[in-house]
Amino acid sequence: MISVIVPVYNSAPILPTTLPAFAALEGVGEVVVVDDGSTDSTAVLLADTPGLRVVSLKANQGRSAARNTGAREARGDVLVFFDADVEPHPGSALALAEAMGPDGVASVARLDPVPSHPDDPFQDYVCHHPRGPARSLPPGVAVAWRFFLSGACAVRRSAFEAGGQFPTEVPYGEDVALACRLARAHPDGLRLADTTVRLHDLGDLRLALTHAAAFGRAAAAFEEPCPSGALDRFRRARALGWAAPLAAGVLRAGVRVLPAGPGRRRAVRYLLASTALSAARRA
Repeated sequence: MISVIVPVYNSAPILPTTLPAFAALEGVGEVVVVDDGSTDSTAVLLADTPGLRVVSLKANQGRSAARNTGAREARGDVLVFFDADVEPHPGSALALAEAMGPDGVASVARLDPVPSHPDDPFQDYVCHHPRGPARSLPPGVAVAWRFFLSGACAVRRSAFEAGGQFPTEVPYGEDVALACRLARAHPDGLRLADTTVRLHDLGDLRLALTHAAAFGRAAAAFEEPCPSGALDRFRRARALGWAAPLAAGVLRAGVRVLPAGPGRRRAVRYLLASTALSAARRA
């Protein structure tokens, strides 16, 4: 059975757009929405939407804890995670589950970002640049753990539980932390699904750099268990030319925005990788 899990926190502005899409998903056994202690009208919107199973937390615990709570409450053997600002197609959850095939343990969807700041260099690149390392990749192909994002993904329950679930100690990049654990145990087990979902809250360059800095500072906790070949794949993707139009601007912005220290280089590198994948998923 496929269980869809959606963590929400003070998501009232976007839920009228995305809740109908979650309720209309095909081929799923349940849609579990975890209200992570919202203080706005999120609870009212959830109550007014049929077809959802709502789990309410008394206090905000963070995205990782909310996702893990949803996984514990879910009954399916395939867990599909969507963020509250993602708008899937009716067949997206089923496509994510099918993409794993007999040998995969997780899959990720392509993203179609909705630009909100057209003058922002990060959004301009992600939404409009024609090049990206995964544009020509066929559905079902294995993807590196560094390119695995939890906004629209699926994981087999057995692998999810064996991999330690989403780490609650990582403020950002928890999806990459889980993915590298999955990839260590299951080389080539992460797949690209044949589905595209809309991302309504892309954020701007400053926010992306702030998240990347937090990820860079926390990454030491799980850098060691990551598969050694993944960095080589990242370097090969960079060599394809996707980084050239954006790298200089991102690096300059990183120097201005990020605090000096050993985490800055890793944070900018992660941002470049994430940006490349986001652009690629817009195919």
